[in-house]
Amino acid sequence: MNTYIEDIFAREILDSRGNPTIEVDV
Repeated sequence: MNTYIEDIFAREILDSRGNPTIEVDV
């Protein structure tokens, strides 16, 4: 579950910067 939360957090940060969140699917 930790990995899942971390993935969402990383996606939120990238989204805030305006970066492609799809690239951070791994």
